[in-house]
Amino acid sequence: MTILRTPVLASGYRTPAGPGGLTSWLVSADGPGPQAALSAEQTGRLRLGDPSWIVPVGDLLAVIGERDSQLWLVRARDLTVAGRLDLAGGVPCHGAIDPTGRLLAVAHYGSGEVSVIDLDRWGRGPQQVARVQFTGRGPVASRQDGPHAHQVTWLDRGHLAVTDLGTDQIQILKLSAAGLTRIGAIPTPAGFGPRHLVLSAHGPRQILTVAGELSGTLLSWTRSAGQEVWAKDWHPHEPVPASRQGRSQPSGLVPGPDGTLLVANRQVGTVSVLTGLDTLTSWSGTLTVAEEFDCGGANPRDLTVDADRVWVAQQDSGEVLCYTRGADGWAPRLALSLAGANHVLVGATL
Repeated sequence: MTILRTPVLASGYRTPAGPGGLTSWLVSADGPGPQAALSAEQTGRLRLGDPSWIVPVGDLLAVIGERDSQLWLVRARDLTVAGRLDLAGGVPCHGAIDPTGRLLAVAHYGSGEVSVIDLDRWGRGPQQVARVQFTGRGPVASRQDGPHAHQVTWLDRGHLAVTDLGTDQIQILKLSAAGLTRIGAIPTPAGFGPRHLVLSAHGPRQILTVAGELSGTLLSWTRSAGQEVWAKDWHPHEPVPASRQGRSQPSGLVPGPDGTLLVANRQVGTVSVLTGLDTLTSWSGTLTVAEEFDCGGANPRDLTVDADRVWVAQQDSGEVLCYTRGADGWAPRLALSLAGANHVLVGATL
């Protein structure tokens, strides 16, 4: 019998039971394919305040502490802390590494800012090298009283896209020797609440898809590929509901196999599989929820796709759940216990 092993890493918030942190497992499958039997052995644990996002950087993990306003650099091999940096407030919730592997961009949800961290500036450890503050508000008073940067995405070595849930915009930034500069924005409908985005390319077209946390919908734009002016020439398509089960509150949005997109739907507790990206080459193109399955709780915080497996971090139920698709549809294959689970990385995503 061939045993196939896959590393899994997840973070969890602080709960009444104690501080949050990182937990790692080694998941074993008794063969290839989605129906293989799975088992797991915990291989590491690090208590670490309130981590909410993990970014692999070489043999390190850049871990963002949301309520701690901290950045920890953690050795991936043994989950020990190699360095740290005070992120100066703002409720940091998401990060992304630039194409050089040197600069980490961080979204600060609470203050509506983005900071850029040089992870080893002149050999002295992580230091902030740039920061920019957004302004504005949206129509949903309880959630849009000010800017709320939710996700950062590197478009190339010098440009970033930032979903600003508080102002209903996708902010476009340029990084230069002068620092971070806002060079434009892509507007979303009022009250949309952009949370996460995915940028992809299909033939001669670029496709930008964004999940609206407040509207419960997904919105896509298309334009000709290869253009360097990132804030211009995007053509919007009609928004589509993220769930067929009712109005949801989308959280994680990730690329799936064969050109699909997967979105985790809080409130209704499902994962939707969307098709149609390959048809978004004209105004008639649209996304469609082709499949939707229950994912074990009302608050799926994050999800990750690894080959034919979908892994979901269920914050409220305190689990990381693995699903595969069989003849009878999607079914749970494995549950890993983790209080306050909020982000999961698996296999190649590590």
